[in-house]
Order: sequence, then structure tokens, then C-alpha cells
Amino acid sequence: MRLALLHFNLSSGPQEANLALLQQAVVLAAEEGANWIITPEMALQGYFFAEKTETLNIAVQPEQSLAPVSRLIARRRLTLFLGCAEQDAGTGKYYNSCLVIGPEGSVLGRHRKTRSHKMGPEAWVTEGDKLEPVSCPGMKAGIMVCADSWFVDKARALKDKGAEVLVVSAAWPPGEHGPGDCWERCSQATGLPVWVCNQTGNQEKLDLSQAQSVVVAGGKTLFSYSGLQQAVLLFDWDNDRKSTMSTQFTVIAV
Repeated sequence: MRLALLHFNLSSGPQEANLALLQQAVVLAAEEGANWIITPEMALQGYFFAEKTETLNIAVQPEQSLAPVSRLIARRRLTLFLGCAEQDAGTGKYYNSCLVIGPEGSVLGRHRKTRSHKMGPEAWVTEGDKLEPVSCPGMKAGIMVCADSWFVDKARALKDKGAEVLVVSAAWPPGEHGPGDCWERCSQATGLPVWVCNQTGNQEKLDLSQAQSVVVAGGKTLFSYSGLQQAVLLFDWDNDRKSTMSTQFTVIAV
């Protein structure tokens, strides 16, 4: 299977611009033969969206504006991991989530970020309390959003529930409060591959220009990408052998 990581500058939004860029990227990835497409944390609205508005307007997902994306996913028979803010229809609480849209254009499952600092750009976030893998075409994915992956016990819980790969959606630069070796530790603790889609951009509050998107297997980082250049990152995975068929990303600048 072929994977595409969208290493884009999305943290500033606005949603309309991010959505247009994501649609462009989905078409590009599909034309390159991608089966799964993974986006960064809060790819839809932008990580800093809540600091740019006086009144929060977070929809129940998938909202109507995602209909063209869902149709595109269905037409191309893809699986999309979409980082977004969402409102719970029952409680009205807000979550930093990763939505999985499958080849029929419908939602296969979702993960709600379980660890948030709940300040600044995440002051609106309610922490999720569930860890359940999502059954996707080809593999069962355990999903973590950014700092969720700091904890090896969360990775282990997903493995114990049948996850075959750990997918991480992130807005996490290196540095004092960066990820360090957490993705390698998650792989070491579970024996699972870890695929991390990070993002780029240099914001006043967060410099993501050196944030890394990575492929980890066997407890080691096999290859990575960082830099200000937006890119679709492609690699191939052998499900039968449970190993990568690539030695580096195929980088398509956008």
C-alpha cells in the first residue's frame, strides 16, 4: 500500500484556505497512487484558529463543508486521516480530533486527543478518554494526536486492542518541549510501525519549520522530512512483510 503524508503549512488557517489546499493535495496524492492520506493535527481549521476569533464556531463533524472532500475520497477510493476540531453532538463539548473517512466517503471512526495543555491555542479543548483502533482498508490503525504519543502506555493500549500501525497527527516541533524519541519508544514498546504526519510554518508562537514527519519501524526512525517547503510525502508499505518498501520519502513539493 502507498501512504501520503501532507506536510503542509496549515496552522494559521483559515479553514477555507486549508480546505482548498487539502483538496488539491488529495488529488495529487491519488494521482501518485496513494491509498491512505494522513494530515497534520488540526489540519482543517488550523492549530491557532481559536486565537483568531472572538466566538468559537466548532461544528459536529463531518460538517457540510467537508462534503466535497468526502465525495473526492469516495471517487478515488481512498482513506483520509483528517485532523480537525469537532463538537460532540450529545454533550456540546469540543475536541481536537482525527477523523477517518473511508473509501465510501463515510466516517470509519475517530480519535479525540487525550492529552492537551488546555491553554492558549488549546484552551477550548476537552480531553478525550477513549483509545480504540479504527478498522481501515488494509490495516487496523491506532491513532494518536500529537502529545498522546508521548505516553508508551497509550501506544500499548492500542496494540492490545488490535492496532497494526500507530498513526500520529501532529503540530510538534523539536526543542525543549518537543517529541524527543517518543515515537521510537512507542515502536519499541509495541513492535508496531509509527507513521507521523507533522506540519511546517513559522508562526510567532510556534516555529514548525523544523518539525519532522517520520516513518518509524522496529523502534528506529527509518526516514524523515522537515523544512519550510510544503510537500506531499509518499512511501510504500508491505502489509504481508510488515515493513517499508521505501528507503526514503518521495517528496512532491507543493
